[in-house]
Amino acid sequence: MPVGVFFDGFSSTAEMLETCRAAELAGASSLWFAQHMGYREAMVCATAAASVTQRATLVPTAISPYLWPPLPVAMAISTLGELAEGRVILTVSVGNILNLGESGIAPVKPIRIMRDYVDALRTLWQGKPVAHDGELHKLRGAKMAFAQGRQFPVYIASTGPQMLKLAGEIADGVLLSAGLTLVSTKQCLARAQGGAAAKGRDGVALRKCSLINFHVSRDGAAAKAATLRKLAFLFRSRGHAENIKSSGLDIDHQAIMACHARHDFDAAVRLLPAEAANAFAVAGTPKECRARLERYTASGLDEPIIEVAGNNEERKLALEVVRELARR
Repeated sequence: MPVGVFFDGFSSTAEMLETCRAAELAGASSLWFAQHMGYREAMVCATAAASVTQRATLVPTAISPYLWPPLPVAMAISTLGELAEGRVILTVSVGNILNLGESGIAPVKPIRIMRDYVDALRTLWQGKPVAHDGELHKLRGAKMAFAQGRQFPVYIASTGPQMLKLAGEIADGVLLSAGLTLVSTKQCLARAQGGAAAKGRDGVALRKCSLINFHVSRDGAAAKAATLRKLAFLFRSRGHAENIKSSGLDIDHQAIMACHARHDFDAAVRLLPAEAANAFAVAGTPKECRARLERYTASGLDEPIIEVAGNNEERKLALEVVRELARR
């Protein structure tokens, strides 16, 4: 089964590149680089990874139209495509509402703007002068001067019902957020499939991927504690409200968001019960992680995308899981 590895930008570039090499050797089919604001930059990381890998697909994830105009993004992806020919995908999304607000941006009309953005990128990659009168971005004859006619797959990352529907309608693939319950994962995939069906598209051809928070250790309790910190970071967004409800756990999401608003991250972590690591992620001993990951891979995903995190031993254990999946 294809299995990807994702990087959240929290670790050093040197560690990331070392893990890229090891993940590809273990059989990882793709490497995904998160664009978390204030952390390591996705395009730069993907480009650096191109120099230490030969086979794995490289995926900057996820570029927001509210922060990056289409022409510079088309240029960056085409440049990456020269370095890693045939193994580049672009993932786009609205972006985290909190982070956009910190940059003074209100993401208005997201569905229309995302549709415009994907269209502008694909038109630019055709290599002809582009006249594009989008809701957010305007192009007045801009064009690509190299790699003309080379198209790249575009995935849409979201958990919102309308954006998932749009992904099914226009995208080459859909990427789900990390931190989803199995219930939310299945609901999101069904919404994307529904969008494809509504447009008469082949739902099987729509690539269905999901980031999965993953932490494996001989010390299962330590792995779960580390995962709670990742979940507390993810749950800073109000977009996780329905997902959190689907867990059936008593979690005060408003309080978690309030902790982030006052930059008290440790307080946000303390608001998550220990059971959250099992409900929203794959964490624990190798045996526990294999069993939990099996449930995610059976939910309709074409490709699970996991973390390789922790100390040296924990990263080796995670890579062994990658190797096992890749051999199937």
